[in-house]
Amino acid sequence: MATKPYTVRFIENDQEVVITGALRPQAPADMDGIRRVLDGACAAVEGILFVNLRKLRYLNHLGFVELIRFVERAERSAPELRIKLVISSVIPWAPRRFAMIADRHPNLIVEHYDRAFYPGQGVIENDALIPVLRTQTSIIWHHERHLLREHGLRPGMTVADVCCGIGDFAVLLRKEYKPARIVAVDHSRPFLAYATQVARDFGISDIEYQYGDATSLLLADELFDFVTSRLSLQVFNEPEKILRELIRICRPGGRIYLTNEMMSHNYGYPRHETVAWTYNRINDMCASLGMDLSFGPKMYSLMTDLGFEDIKIETIEITNRNTVVDDFARVIESWEDYVTGELSTATGQTPEMIERLRTGLRDHIYTIRSRRGYATWPLYIASGRRPVRARAAT
Repeated sequence: MATKPYTVRFIENDQEVVITGALRPQAPADMDGIRRVLDGACAAVEGILFVNLRKLRYLNHLGFVELIRFVERAERSAPELRIKLVISSVIPWAPRRFAMIADRHPNLIVEHYDRAFYPGQGVIENDALIPVLRTQTSIIWHHERHLLREHGLRPGMTVADVCCGIGDFAVLLRKEYKPARIVAVDHSRPFLAYATQVARDFGISDIEYQYGDATSLLLADELFDFVTSRLSLQVFNEPEKILRELIRICRPGGRIYLTNEMMSHNYGYPRHETVAWTYNRINDMCASLGMDLSFGPKMYSLMTDLGFEDIKIETIEITNRNTVVDDFARVIESWEDYVTGELSTATGQTPEMIERLRTGLRDHIYTIRSRRGYATWPLYIASGRRPVRARAAT
C-alpha cells in the first residue's frame, strides 16, 4: 500500500487538526482520510476548531476546494462553531485565496501565521535590503571565515543555513569548507530569487535553497551536523522559537552557530555624540517593529537556558583599523539609504528626524574615513553543542 504524502491528526486537547506534507488529491476520494478527521473533530468540539496548515508544503486546487467544502459542511452541522485556518505563505497563493473565501463565510477565520509572527517582515524581506546584505557580508566574512573552524565547522559536514538571506554566506561557506550537503532556507522570496540567480550565474547547483518559516522548518529532525543562523534572531520578536527549531534539525552532538549585533554600541570618534544618538535611535525604531538589534550578548543566556553544551561566545570588533576603510564605509552608506528610506517610512519618522539620522550616519562614515578617527561595529558570535543525551527533567 502506498504511503500517503500527508499526515493528519486531531489533537483533542488543543481542538486542533494538524495537516502536514503534500495535499494534492487527484480525486475527491483521495481526501477521505482527512475528511473523516475533520468531520469527527467538528462534531467533538465547541467554540473554535483550529485547522493547522502551516506545515503543508503543497496544496492543489482540488485540495483547496475540499477544505472549503468542509467549512460549508461545518456551517450546516454546527452553525455555532468557528473554524480557524492557520496558513503560511510557503504556499504562495494560499493567503490570498483563503482570505477571499473568509469574506463569504462568517464562521471562518484565516490566520496568516508567518505574517503575524514577524512584525517587521515587510521592512526586512524586500529587495531594498539586498545591497545592505551584500556589503555587510563582504567585510564580515574576512573576519569570520577562520572563526568557523574554531566553532566546529569541518569539511564534509552536512550544513543548514537558516535565514540565509541572499545566500552569499552559503556560497562562501561552500567554497571554503566543502560541505557534503548544504541547505539554505529563507522567508523572503526576493532574497531567494536573488540567491538562486547568483547560484545559476556562478554555476553552483549543489546548494539547496528552500522557502520556509524559521520557526516551522520543513526539514527532518536531527538532520545536520552544523546549523547556522546569522544576523537573524535579532530581527524576530520571539528568537527562542527559532532557536528551538535549529536544535530540532541539528543532530545530537552537532553545533549551532549564531551571529547577532550590538547596534547600540556602534561607535565613532571624534563625532561620538551624534553617532551614539543615531544608533540608539535606530535601535528604538527597530524595537517598535519587534526587533532587537542589540541581541548579540543575550545569546549566551538563551543558549544556556536551552541546555546547550560547550558554549563559545566572542566578539568580532570590526573597526577602521582592521578592515578596509572603503568597505567599512560602504556598509554604513548602505545603512543610510535603508534607515532613512524603508525603516523611517515603516516607523513614521518626521522629515526632521530623518535628517538627524542621515547626519549621524554620515558622521560615522566621517570617523571611518578620518585619519585620526576611530570607528567600530561590534558583532557577537556564539555557538553551542546540542547534547547527545537530553537533560533529565527537574
